[in-house]
Amino acid sequence: MTTVKQLTPQDEASYYALARYAFNKPTSETRDRAFASLYAHSAAWGVGEPLASGVLGTHFEVDFAGVGFGMSGIGYVASYPEAAGQGGIGDIMRTAFQAMRANGETLSYLAPFSSTFYRRFGYEGAFDQVTHVLPTHAFPKVPKRESGVTVVRVPFRAAISAMAAVYGRSKDATRGGLRRADWWWLNLADHYPDREVAVAMMGERPTGYMVYQRDGDTFRIFELFHDDLDALLALARFTGGHRSAYQQYVFTTGNPESIHDLLPDPSELQTSVRAYMMARIVDVADFMQRYPYQVSDLAPTLIAIQDDYIPENAGLWQLAISDGQVSFTRATGEPQITLSIQQLVKATFGVRSLRAAYTLGLVDGDPFTIASVGEAFLQRQTQLYDYF
Repeated sequence: MTTVKQLTPQDEASYYALARYAFNKPTSETRDRAFASLYAHSAAWGVGEPLASGVLGTHFEVDFAGVGFGMSGIGYVASYPEAAGQGGIGDIMRTAFQAMRANGETLSYLAPFSSTFYRRFGYEGAFDQVTHVLPTHAFPKVPKRESGVTVVRVPFRAAISAMAAVYGRSKDATRGGLRRADWWWLNLADHYPDREVAVAMMGERPTGYMVYQRDGDTFRIFELFHDDLDALLALARFTGGHRSAYQQYVFTTGNPESIHDLLPDPSELQTSVRAYMMARIVDVADFMQRYPYQVSDLAPTLIAIQDDYIPENAGLWQLAISDGQVSFTRATGEPQITLSIQQLVKATFGVRSLRAAYTLGLVDGDPFTIASVGEAFLQRQTQLYDYF
């Protein structure tokens, strides 16, 4: 096994050089500043002397229906060509998982270059990204309401406090999404210097915002959050005001719900869904103990979990819920449900129900018990609006 070392602030320059080489990214003032911020809020591990391969795990917190979990956002997984394929990343990941657990990071997310590669480390697809493309001539007429809501254009940095307030109130941000810290908002400003912001205001109170970019003949929308219908309509009217200058609107979102029914001619809208980011349960005991179950009672159930990379997660557990009180403890006996850590991600993140996984042969056990436990998990798929 290769010797893995945890990197220090003094290793930042060598790691940044590795990342720029591996991803063929030129240096720039905003990119340099964004990486420095990311590195300062991350743990980094590497192999080789000089550094040959590295993994960056950024310290985040995510929200599951009001329950906060520490999450390590894996990014900048990089190797120089001469070090590729020598197992360095696998060795780093084993070390990183133990460090995450010690740091109270219950979950880990990443954007995969290959889902097959990261599944071997226990990650599974948890988030989709939906893209809606609409010709500007097909944008619907937005009704006017005497609401008093106005829309103002604000530079990204100046809009952060308003965006943070609206984002923090949105239920969509509590479906596994980030609880965005101040430093992360500033990092977004550096990472996406061409993006603009429109803020919906009710007097002095921000009630909605849209992050967008004017890109040739395309008006691109990256975030749209709102407190109420009045804010949504105001932002929609602002969007429609651009129809004469652009050929199409492109709206990218983490929300998988269809919007075809909102258009006079749904055939004009092209919607595509792609696999986005993956998730991994790093500390299954903490996650299952504090998970926001959708039932208040569940008979004691023995669940066997398979996890090849984190032995503390593997084995037989008992899950029980009594009058809202959850118990998730080590157990002995015959399992009623057997599943991999990847299938547990799918079920708990609302990607695929346990019942559906059973019918596909992905989960084994007693069908009645599988259905009962499955009903305790979130029934709506998680959503993510960030990238790292």
